[in-house]
Amino acid sequence: MVTGGGSLPPPLLPRSRPVRDGRGGCGLAMGPARGAVLLALLCCGLAGARPGWALQDVTAPLFGDQAFGTVAAFGDFNSDKQTDLFVLRGGSELIIFLADQKEPYFKPKVSLQLKSVITSVVPGDYNGDSQMDVLLTTRPPNQTKADLSVFIFWGNNQSLNVSHNFALKKTFHDEPLIMDFNGDLIPDVFGVPTESGVPEVLIVRNRTWHLVPGMGGQMYEPHSHAFIDLNNDFTADLFLTKVASDNIQFETWANQDGNFSNVTYTNQKPAGVKTVGQSVFADFDGDGQTEHLLPACYDEACQRSVIYLSKPRLGEWFPVLQDFTNKGTVWGFVPYSQTSAAFSVPITLHIGDYNMDGYPDALAILRNTSGSNQQAFLLENVPCNNASCKSVHRMFKVHWDLPDLNQIEGAVVATFFDIYEDGILDIIVLSNSSKPDLAIHTLKNNFEADAYFVKVIVLSGLCSNDCPQKTMPFGVNQPGPYIMYTTVDANGYSKNGSAGQLSQSAHFALQLPYNVLGLGRSANFLDHLYVGIPCPPGAKARNQEWTAIIPNSQLIVIPYPQDKPRSWSAKLYLTPSNIVLLTAIALIGVCVFILVIIGILHWQEKKADDREKRQEAHRFHFDAM
Repeated sequence: MVTGGGSLPPPLLPRSRPVRDGRGGCGLAMGPARGAVLLALLCCGLAGARPGWALQDVTAPLFGDQAFGTVAAFGDFNSDKQTDLFVLRGGSELIIFLADQKEPYFKPKVSLQLKSVITSVVPGDYNGDSQMDVLLTTRPPNQTKADLSVFIFWGNNQSLNVSHNFALKKTFHDEPLIMDFNGDLIPDVFGVPTESGVPEVLIVRNRTWHLVPGMGGQMYEPHSHAFIDLNNDFTADLFLTKVASDNIQFETWANQDGNFSNVTYTNQKPAGVKTVGQSVFADFDGDGQTEHLLPACYDEACQRSVIYLSKPRLGEWFPVLQDFTNKGTVWGFVPYSQTSAAFSVPITLHIGDYNMDGYPDALAILRNTSGSNQQAFLLENVPCNNASCKSVHRMFKVHWDLPDLNQIEGAVVATFFDIYEDGILDIIVLSNSSKPDLAIHTLKNNFEADAYFVKVIVLSGLCSNDCPQKTMPFGVNQPGPYIMYTTVDANGYSKNGSAGQLSQSAHFALQLPYNVLGLGRSANFLDHLYVGIPCPPGAKARNQEWTAIIPNSQLIVIPYPQDKPRSWSAKLYLTPSNIVLLTAIALIGVCVFILVIIGILHWQEKKADDREKRQEAHRFHFDAM
């Protein structure tokens, strides 16, 4: 972990070292190193790092003079195990900033120029060659209400060719959802084509369109569809936002043996709400089950804002944040305007465990209701202190005064990102600037406390040791995998946590290609870590369990072969921190001190022996007479 002070290290490069591979149900950190690593982690906790929050602007060392544009997506484009940034500039140019070892740590290396306006970017492996491709949605210039075209540009590890692409023959009113509909670990395209007006899915592997039976009806725009497990069977379900009888309706289509055949759960928007934002999903209360979070407003101008939570199948909404007042000033969400000339995105929350306590926090853009200011704010997940959220035990608390974050005026997007690949989530903020493009601000999270994490990324597993062009690491991150862990906290109580990977892709969802799960202040091993992937039609759920996972580590899961979970492999990488280094130095110092004491005692004992020998030599022996 990176702590405050000192120079800034580059993103994850030789800092993480592999421990060993694990297969099947075997523990990933067995052997002599296990005790030493756990001892070091425990010593870190005993060292007692000062708990505290601080943000540090690190934009210059990360981007140099290139800190402008719209960050649209994240992904490891060149397979170097570092997360790269996909940035839009000028409306029609895509630039990929590749992570590097030297300042600036993100450099614009790959670019793609189009004649149309790019509205969204979704990286993924769309042809199964274990190389990252890029899906773009576009519209004609100066036509904000025009239908969207979709293109897939094939990646070649280091480059994108504007002429090497696949254009979908159908257009869409709204951005499509990228999901693995048929469980082949190749992303598919789900949406409502303009021509048909009913939901269809493009199976990208064979480039065929299929109607989705029973899913008819008007979709809400901008939608917040999701591909995530909502019934705890480790198989991603399909969540849809629709309009029914002038009301917004949320439908869950459970994945039953690889088929989305019937709607299994329906819910309406909360009573009294006029404007709804994007639905997001997180294990809000740390019970191992995903909850539905909905930012909303009681009026169209968002003078009165609220965040609701709903547990799957309960059908009841609980407010987890209602107080948006700071020192007499009322704040609220920023309404979405599709026709506005300025950059506008739907009301949304970007989720991440900022303080690694095991409960996901959020970032939101709020505007002074007088219209004088617009900023990004951190919403911390804290224990409930009022009757309205008593049933869910948790609530959001707004941090109104965070230096550096509050100094960014005109913020339009804020999201989490692990800049230094150390398991601590940092913050990226986009704001209006004097340039035509947005300004990029990166804030390093100098969080110091004895808290731990596990970072998990699930790849496609489409190849093993015979990947094309020797591409590592064995595939590209996928939409739909689900992760859950169980462990024991510092008080001896059972603790759970879960998360879905890349569950949403439209309207600047900006989801990370990995999940960072906070473990709180417990340095215990994870007792169990479960990973499930989407399954094909007619197949049973595909999931696997690993045991005894070391905290403060990154786990790369490779589901190969897909239909044999017991053969899946997982590579464990430790993330050494400065505290671990200090602990090692302290241990070495203690050992040297003990050795010096032993040496002094040995030297004194040797002197005493020599003195006794000399006395014995001068003693008169009566036996000699």
